[in-house]
Amino acid sequence: MSMLVVVVPVAGCADSQPDSETATPEAQTFDLSKLSQLEDQMPEGFIPYPSEVTKLQHMYVDGVGSVVSNGKPFTVDPPGCAVLLYPVRGQAGADTTGVRADGLERRSIAVGADMPVTVPEPVPSTGCERMTYTVPDDDHPTSGTAERIEAPAIDGATTYALKITADGYSDPEYFYTAIVDGRVYVSAEARLAPDYPAQPLMPDLLVKAVAAIRS
Repeated sequence: MSMLVVVVPVAGCADSQPDSETATPEAQTFDLSKLSQLEDQMPEGFIPYPSEVTKLQHMYVDGVGSVVSNGKPFTVDPPGCAVLLYPVRGQAGADTTGVRADGLERRSIAVGADMPVTVPEPVPSTGCERMTYTVPDDDHPTSGTAERIEAPAIDGATTYALKITADGYSDPEYFYTAIVDGRVYVSAEARLAPDYPAQPLMPDLLVKAVAAIRS
């Protein structure tokens, strides 16, 4: 929320000068290369791969922030919950990086960061506890259910988390998201075995990821 400051001259003091100028807060800086610190944070049984910061290519722009459709069109019921499945938009040439660790049977954990991103609309802090989605792709149509789950609170960031159950697949997927300073998108995502505990692993990875790029 922005605040409008109105300065009103005081009678008899119009010619006085302020003792000091109001300091303008410096923009927060981020170092996405430090996300590599999380390579050592992956759990046993998941093999991490080295990461580096690159420039986002145009062909991958639509995939940034896309939870269920990799940037392809999708529908959501209720429709007002669509923002949770596509909270930000990427930009060609932006900085992007990610740490991925693979386990057995195509299970994986990934932590990523993109900067800058745009935020088309605010993410609701409540509601949308359960929604269904459909991706009417001609080659691989998919559908499923997204449930809102508890996300960690992070200063200066909008956070939320989802558990995704795709129709026809037994392994759930987890998406933990932080939008930091309105321009940095950080995500911790995983496909895990049904009996594998996502908490506290996934929320901890999100918190550590934001802390790393801020340090």
